[in-house]
Amino acid sequence: MIAVTTFSKTGYEKYARKMLESVVEYWPTRIIAYVEKPVDIENEKIEVRNFFDIEGVMRFYQNIKNTPICHGMVNGKYNYNYDIWKFSRKMFAQWDVLKDYQGKVFWIDADCLIRKPVTDDWLIKLFDGKGLSYLGREGLYTETGFVGFDTENEKFKDFLKYYMGFIRHGWFVNHKRWHDCEAFDFAREKSGISGNNLSPFFKIPNNKTMTLEQMDVFRLSVLEERMAHFKGGLKGILVN
Repeated sequence: MIAVTTFSKTGYEKYARKMLESVVEYWPTRIIAYVEKPVDIENEKIEVRNFFDIEGVMRFYQNIKNTPICHGMVNGKYNYNYDIWKFSRKMFAQWDVLKDYQGKVFWIDADCLIRKPVTDDWLIKLFDGKGLSYLGREGLYTETGFVGFDTENEKFKDFLKYYMGFIRHGWFVNHKRWHDCEAFDFAREKSGISGNNLSPFFKIPNNKTMTLEQMDVFRLSVLEERMAHFKGGLKGILVN
């Protein structure tokens, strides 16, 4: 098993350093961290790779760099649902590991913290024998701050083909949202890969109004026993 993450220089200074330190202390496997600038943390558990060395990355960002909507700008206002410039970074980092690694791979957002010892057995159980382990949100889209991929699953190659095709082939333009959560759900449906939903309890209320706290399936799931995911402030939002 192995883990993967990515972050910017600013992200490293604000939260990713603490995340990596928590991995060293409590996480049982090595983690591959894709960086845009050198970092000053060294440990045998941490493998640092240059994000821009990933095949196809520079070409992709050159193609969209002058397209405002790909940076989330819609009619002069920012909408994160279209910020493929930002959210595609985790997909490229994931792909660079998933395309070669045989076994279970865990994505961990860089604003997470491992708070208690995590064991191999605990991680394996998160799959329940399925090809994916994920935080589903029925009626919305998956929370992808933590995802487990089993690259040895019989349908994983198809999943990865659809997942990366979402950005590489420009399929994102045909979707309501252009971020990695949408890509994940699209690839899961198209490939038919099995998955263990760690948040089957999530339901959208009839009035479709929820707080971010209510939507935080990470905190409400089994992951909360040993991990935390630090996201934005709590406020009422309309789910659509």
